[in-house]
Amino acid sequence: MRRGLLITVWAFGIAVTAVCQDIVVNDDDGEPAFTKVGTWYQSTTSGYIGTYQYMNSTDPPSYCVWRPNLPSSGTYEVLAAFRRSTNRTTNAPMTITYASGTTVVSLNQYGTNQVVTVSLGTYPFPAGTVGSVRMDNTGASGVYIADCIIWRPVSLGNTAPTISNVTRNPARPVAQDSVVVTAQITDDTTVAAAFLHYSIAPPGGTTTTLQMHDDGAHGDGAAGDHVYGATIPPVPINRTVSYCLSAVDNEGAATTSTVQSYYVATTAPAEWRCIWADSWNASFLNQAQAEDLVNTCRANNINTIIPEVRKIGDAYYASSLEPRATNISGGPTFDPLGYLLQIAHDTSGGKKRLQVHAWFVMHRISKGETLDTSHVLVQHPEYEMLKADGSTDSTNRFLDPGHPGTVEWNIAVILDCLQKYDIDGINLDYIRYPETTGPWGYNPVSVARFNAVYGKSGTPSSSDPDWANWRRECVSLEVKKLYVKAWKIKPHVVLTACTVNWGSNYTESTWPTSSAYAGVFQDWVGWLRNHYLDYNALMNYATDNARYQGWTNWSLANDSGRGSIIGIGAYLQTSIQNSMNQLLYARQQGAAGLNIYDWGSEVQGSTSGETRAQFYSALSAQVYPTWVDPPVPAWKVAPNTGIVEGNVLYGATPVDHATVMLEELPGSATVTDGMGWYGILDVPPGNYTLRVEKTGFRTTRLPVTVANAGDIVTVDAGLMVPVTTSHVEMSSVMPLGGCQEPHGN
Repeated sequence: MRRGLLITVWAFGIAVTAVCQDIVVNDDDGEPAFTKVGTWYQSTTSGYIGTYQYMNSTDPPSYCVWRPNLPSSGTYEVLAAFRRSTNRTTNAPMTITYASGTTVVSLNQYGTNQVVTVSLGTYPFPAGTVGSVRMDNTGASGVYIADCIIWRPVSLGNTAPTISNVTRNPARPVAQDSVVVTAQITDDTTVAAAFLHYSIAPPGGTTTTLQMHDDGAHGDGAAGDHVYGATIPPVPINRTVSYCLSAVDNEGAATTSTVQSYYVATTAPAEWRCIWADSWNASFLNQAQAEDLVNTCRANNINTIIPEVRKIGDAYYASSLEPRATNISGGPTFDPLGYLLQIAHDTSGGKKRLQVHAWFVMHRISKGETLDTSHVLVQHPEYEMLKADGSTDSTNRFLDPGHPGTVEWNIAVILDCLQKYDIDGINLDYIRYPETTGPWGYNPVSVARFNAVYGKSGTPSSSDPDWANWRRECVSLEVKKLYVKAWKIKPHVVLTACTVNWGSNYTESTWPTSSAYAGVFQDWVGWLRNHYLDYNALMNYATDNARYQGWTNWSLANDSGRGSIIGIGAYLQTSIQNSMNQLLYARQQGAAGLNIYDWGSEVQGSTSGETRAQFYSALSAQVYPTWVDPPVPAWKVAPNTGIVEGNVLYGATPVDHATVMLEELPGSATVTDGMGWYGILDVPPGNYTLRVEKTGFRTTRLPVTVANAGDIVTVDAGLMVPVTTSHVEMSSVMPLGGCQEPHGN
């Protein structure tokens, strides 16, 4: 058991001694501080302190107990410190025994591989060894980690220093790299001393302490700016370095930061290094612009360009469906996307190949401009989104995803581009409802479909939860359908979506109230969990670092281990260094990649006259000092599951909102969209029974075989109206319209 860290330093000629007040019980402490019962395993991986122990949900009932020896009675915050990973349980029951009773708290240990500290709440405890925390392996499936429990006194009197904005550079060190760790440390009196504590595993067990300085000579910026720095010297490869910071003020109040860690690799890992290039401004509209964009990216180790190829129902490529954009300046035959791909993919003379992900604005389709006769709103005005009163916004017009024609048009536009061009990825923008004032989504076809599905009539109330679920479902089914259809054509092409970060940071319980989920019906957390996307391209545009960090962490916690590409709003930042710090933070937290919004506006918000040249100089020095290739998504190139998709018809008529499932695969149930299409993802190879149900029709069953991982198997089902019979249900094999067509990976 550790009663905190005794700190003695000389500050301003005075010896200052303080004790950090945390009471830490570690799994290595042994009885009576730490006891365990049942089946347990010892890890060799570093945890909060040293290594840790673990048990599995599949083991016989097992548990462990942490029991502190508290020096005095009082109110304590209880925190669990442990290493998260993707094989962990999402629900570890933690029973907290305190002065007035017991409370059971669910602890989620699943997430990106990193050491974290999670609060279990604040409780009154008596002095001594009466209080405890117990963890049982009876919650959700997965691995249960037993490392440290911390009792942190509340209301110690004098406010302890605040440690924030902890960063390291480089964020992903390789062999021979020194690592500069900095943090902003402030106090209501005076910070007497600050320290960096680190350990290296293997072997682990030994902690080295370095004093941090705010003198402008330790990687800490300017002297006296409250940013402290210290440098961890190079360590051997294949080692994990865990570190935390502590600080004490001149009245003896002390604090420690959350433990962070990094792995020292031989070479820098693959990483998405992206930049959005909008087509409203100079970007790739002519040959010179495209060459400047590509050359700048190569020179600064950016490996992925995301050009806006559809901004308002127009095309910056040779589209078969939509009109050519009017601001292309390269001449009547110039193909912006085609030329950008040509020079970005050119590897002659040792040039690095840049990826190009085509950026499509999906639902916002016009900004009030004069429409070409081939524009979708001219060809299909019935697709337009309306407000509840039947009006629209002439300066911000949208397509309604509740109209099946919208979804079919949008997907046809993207697949046309995908088939013609060697793009590496697809990036969806405005894949949501409008954020502008007024209840949106009242296209009459969408309303009629909703009323038919839910057995209602009239105009839905904007407060009707079913109406909210309907609009959210329309967007989600569109994303899923595009993912499947694109995979059938080019399985390797990556699908991302520009997702919003509006409002406060969110948790599992508050996400349903978020602006994304409840306001514009963009359930990007659901898309990530259900694998409708390969990566989340979070538009994390914020100048408030706490908000930025909160949304970064929320995305990483919900990306199902595939990864998040965190986009910063460089145009908002008042200094280049703010942009660099945000990029480094996302990397440090384990993001799969970084993104910049956007080309041409990188220093738009700078208050000190900084230049774009200075921005890219800082980027290549601090964030991208060397080239790395983009990641190769394992689930795309070596998948372990397949997809079953198809259409449900009654004769030649699509059946809307039929329920489709694989009977042998729990959780596979889905519904058809307005064209009768369904898709079931993450299907392991094997034989299945496809079950199709719709009120008023006979239940239909079809045999399905997913022969190989990566296959897309197409099974169309024809429904039949029930005949008068005593049988409630009829099963049929290969009924009218039934067929199975596999598509290999």
